[in-house]
Amino acid sequence: MARHPAPGVPLTGTVTSDPLIRKVLAAEARAAESQRELAALRLDRKQLLDEYTAMRKARPVPVGPAPGKRGKADRVRVSVGDLHGMRQDPAAVAAFLADVRLLSPDEIVLGGDMLECGGWLAKHQPIGFIALLDYTYQEDVAATNAFLDALQTAAPRASIDYLEGQHEDRVERWIVDQVTANARDAEFLRRLCAPPALLRLADRQIGYYRRAEIYVEGAPRGWIQRGLMYFTHELGTSKNAARDALGKTAANVTYFHTHREDTATAVFPSVGICKAFNPGCLCTMQPVWRNSDVTNWSQGYAVDFLAKSEKFLRVHVPIWRGESLASAWVERIKA
Repeated sequence: MARHPAPGVPLTGTVTSDPLIRKVLAAEARAAESQRELAALRLDRKQLLDEYTAMRKARPVPVGPAPGKRGKADRVRVSVGDLHGMRQDPAAVAAFLADVRLLSPDEIVLGGDMLECGGWLAKHQPIGFIALLDYTYQEDVAATNAFLDALQTAAPRASIDYLEGQHEDRVERWIVDQVTANARDAEFLRRLCAPPALLRLADRQIGYYRRAEIYVEGAPRGWIQRGLMYFTHELGTSKNAARDALGKTAANVTYFHTHREDTATAVFPSVGICKAFNPGCLCTMQPVWRNSDVTNWSQGYAVDFLAKSEKFLRVHVPIWRGESLASAWVERIKA
């Protein structure tokens, strides 16, 4: 039987043909490449083993103790302002009151300018204001009284504080104009026509805080303090009002007046983290006297969830075109 040669190219002996030489060189190149790949894989394996060993030997980071049992907030506080009486937005007010019924707050802070006090009182507005006379002071008072009735019906167990804004302060300024010489006459006029009397705040058991009085030692006039939060109606009107408020207070502060939601945060070495808030307004977004200048106002309110320590979580709730953007959230947390 004839014997056939073994397949492939023998690497021994003398190879003389060009095709065979090329095949031998290609085979040697493939062998060298395989050796390089094998060396790279061995290096990768060694590095992975080294990383794994180092990870096993690394010191563990201590884990803090698990928090205790977490229950519902000890108290809920709602902050809202700038209703402006006859200039209120009925749809925004309805959305706010619907949320209040679900939240059932323990505390409510009314941030001032709940009355518009325009018309015959408008001379105390800054220069450039147009005195609108399409409603009476009696109608303005009636509108705010209706709001307070609805608010106390929606949150019957809430304590309520009412800060005097510069619009309510128009009445005070008018009284001072009339009776600068006799303090007794001033008090008589307050009982006749000032907001606390006409809004029946004493009967409602709502505290009223005037801009001219000091309520917190070391704080400006008209400020009140509730736990770790200060409240005041007015702190500035610039586009950086919240940031400016922090620089003035170095404390947590809620202010109103600018009609737009705003928040700023700062850390003071001797105090800690501090925040300034403005929750927005409940009045119409584009009043007649601003028709030639589009406002950047925003409607809304604020909710504080307070622990027994007075530490709090603040949530701002925008209202857009009569709809609270927190309706689903409020229903969820109350479930």
